[in-house]
Amino acid sequence: MSDNYLHLVSSDPLWQPDETAAEAAVGIARGLFPQAEHIGVAYKEGVTFFDAGANTESVHCAFCGGDLEDWWGDAMGQAAASDFSNLTIVTPCCGKSTSLNDLSYGWPAAFGTCALTVVNPGATSLGADQLRRIELAIGSPLKAIWQHL
Repeated sequence: MSDNYLHLVSSDPLWQPDETAAEAAVGIARGLFPQAEHIGVAYKEGVTFFDAGANTESVHCAFCGGDLEDWWGDAMGQAAASDFSNLTIVTPCCGKSTSLNDLSYGWPAAFGTCALTVVNPGATSLGADQLRRIELAIGSPLKAIWQHL
């Protein structure tokens, strides 16, 4: 059996909410996803890559749109060797300095030290207004990562 996850990850990979903000955001998510099997905030010891799982399609440069799939694996390997403590990269296509976190992923992906996760949410989308409500409660802009495993 497969599972679907919605990970809401701060756009700042090192940011974490305090307990009160996390609880408020979870409460809003419970109202939005009443059929979910589980909703909670998980804090990681280090930076973690939250990907789209089987939904993953492509990786492109956020500047020029160049295809980075062949190059990306090596860049991820180098970043993983330092436990993702340095996500800074220079794109091979146009030579721009950026972050692995800011590349254009075919299905969104993000790096973070915590995520609000909804397990089997019973929905396949999250409206901009709904995301904004959760962002206001948790205190950070968020990326929505729809993961299928």
